Amino acid sequence: MATKFIGELLGSFSLIALGCGISMNLTLDKSYGEGNKAALSGPLGWGFAVAMSVIISSPFDTGGHFNPAVTIAQWAAGVLDPKFVLPYITAQFIGCFLGALLVSFVYRGHLTATSSDSSKLLSVFATNASIRKNNSIQNFSAEAIGTFFLVFIGLSMSANHGGVIIENSTGIPQFTHSMVGFGSLGALPAGFMIFAIGMAYGGVTGWSLNPARDLMPRLVHQILPLKGKGDSDWGYGIVYASIAPIVGGLLAAGLYVLVKGYFN
Repeated sequence: MATKFIGELLGSFSLIALGCGISMNLTLDKSYGEGNKAALSGPLGWGFAVAMSVIISSPFDTGGHFNPAVTIAQWAAGVLDPKFVLPYITAQFIGCFLGALLVSFVYRGHLTATSSDSSKLLSVFATNASIRKNNSIQNFSAEAIGTFFLVFIGLSMSANHGGVIIENSTGIPQFTHSMVGFGSLGALPAGFMIFAIGMAYGGVTGWSLNPARDLMPRLVHQILPLKGKGDSDWGYGIVYASIAPIVGGLLAAGLYVLVKGYFN
């Protein structure tokens, strides 16, 4: 259990240390990357951040979740032992928080230089909808649908590549350890998946897909002593960046349960 906890913590840490670092490089004032924010840069950068995190966590055999919505969905689909759910999610939140602290320290001067633009400051930590007014259903749907694809593609590819279903001591059917979760997809396919989802739905909400990825950097934004940083917008973070991904993941788990016979 401790090994898996460390793996999820390290993977989640690297996800935010790299992912938010990419966002800060492309966005913050006086950064060398400022002004070079092409449409591909964000999705491509975050895709590689996920891929690198999968590589970092692979020796720990966690399946490379880094995402409470993925962990909850895998439990709901019956492919993750319940005893791993709370430790995984705890590790994910801690790792994302520490990753956000690290990248905030490195970019401290640039965050200060950008302090006059509160929306830009928040955007390098957490997600936000590009249109807020009269677009609530679409914003919620974008996060739910994006996470649906994330979870269902992950489960489907794992099952399609030789995952053997076994019965563990609790009677819960699971993939064999080498096939549990997204780590089994290999690093690059996982990154490509994030890239595709980001290109498809990132224009609506910035594609959180992950409660820990959004809430923990948002918490760091809350506690940082930055003049003029503005509100951390917790209402958006909880509803659209956290609840919506969990809903999407559960829908994907439900569909997987209905069609999993075709993967065997």
